[in-house]
Amino acid sequence: MIDVSKLKLAACGVDCGECAQYKVTMKQDLKAAELLAGWFKSQGWIGEGEGVEAVMKKAPLCKGCWDITDDCFWKCGCGSVDFRECCEEKQISHCGECGDFPCGHYLAWVDMHENHKEAMARLLLLKPEE
Repeated sequence: MIDVSKLKLAACGVDCGECAQYKVTMKQDLKAAELLAGWFKSQGWIGEGEGVEAVMKKAPLCKGCWDITDDCFWKCGCGSVDFRECCEEKQISHCGECGDFPCGHYLAWVDMHENHKEAMARLLLLKPEE
């Protein structure tokens, strides 16, 4: 069983403490910024000749979806679908508590990155039994 008290769990199920964007923002983690540089270039957020310093200048990237502020690069925990807003509307702590989990939006998001697959697996373990 997962000890949820040891996680900073986003609405989507990502453990923020393991997320590179969160690490750059909250811990000024240069290794995490290095991991993000290629992705930021592919998205056009930094130039070809830029790297870690440019990523760090974008911070705060993410403070965790439950702690977003107007200065966050991401306005939601995942950057595409606002799972936080959906959870707030349903008055649940994370997607795994939803009766519709995993919904179509969640499944599409899962296909975007390996971390998303891990988040879904984590939430499946946390999903209340019916």
